[in-house]
Amino acid sequence: MSWGRLAATNYRGAVLPQTLGLVLIAGAAIWTVLYGILRQVDAAGWGALAGLGLVFSAGLVDDLVPGGPRGLRNHVRALRHGHVTTGILKLLAAVAAAGIVVILQPPRPGWVRLAGVVLIAACANVWNGLDVRPGRALKAFLLPGLAFVLWGEMAAMPAVAGVLLGALLVLPLDLRELAMLGDGGANVLGLAAGMGLYAVLAGGWVAAAAVIAVGLNVIAETVSFSSVIDATRPLRWIDGLGRRHRDP
Repeated sequence: MSWGRLAATNYRGAVLPQTLGLVLIAGAAIWTVLYGILRQVDAAGWGALAGLGLVFSAGLVDDLVPGGPRGLRNHVRALRHGHVTTGILKLLAAVAAAGIVVILQPPRPGWVRLAGVVLIAACANVWNGLDVRPGRALKAFLLPGLAFVLWGEMAAMPAVAGVLLGALLVLPLDLRELAMLGDGGANVLGLAAGMGLYAVLAGGWVAAAAVIAVGLNVIAETVSFSSVIDATRPLRWIDGLGRRHRDP
C-alpha cells in the first residue's frame, strides 16, 4: 500500500507511513466523548481536545509538505527573510493551543498560567526532537501521561488519558518500525505531556518544569538528544528496550 506524502524515511532508510498520530488524536477524541457520556466534560476538557487537534493539524501539514529548514533557529532565520515555514506554523499552533488549554483550566495565579503556557508549548517542540528513533517519544510520554491519570482532574483534561491509551496501542508498532508518529503524532504527545504536567504540578514546579522544557529546546539547537542518550548508559538502555533494531 502506498501512503504517498504520509510516508517518510526513518533513521535506517526504511520508508514507513507516518500514521500513528491519527491513533493518538482519535484516542483523545473518543475518550473525551465517552467520558462526557458516562460522566461530564466541562469547557476545559473540550478545550484540551481542541488544543490537541490544533497541534496535530499543524504537524500534519509539516508531514505533508516536504523539505524545509530544520531546527527552531533556522525556522526563525527563514521568518526574518519573509518565509513562513511549517516549523513556524507548528510553533504558533503550539503557543495558541497552550493558551487555549490554560485559559480554560481551573483558575491559578497569573504567573503559574504564564509558566503553564510556556511549559505546554515547549513540550510540544521537545517531543518533536525526541521523535527520531522508534519508540523514544512514546516512552518519554508514558511518565507524564500516567502521572495525569493517577493525580490529575479527569473532567478537565480527559483527552490526555485518551492519548495515553493511544500511545500504549501504537508503541509496539513504532518499536517494530511498522509505522511512525510523524510530526502530527509527536506534537500531540508533547502537548499532552505538558498538559499533564501542568495539571499535576504545584505552581513552583510548573515554573521549574517550564524552565527545563525551554532549556531542552535550547540544548537541542546545538546538541542532539540522540548523542546525549547514546552517551548515557541508563538512557541508552531504556531507549533500546523493545526496539527491533538497536544502534551499534
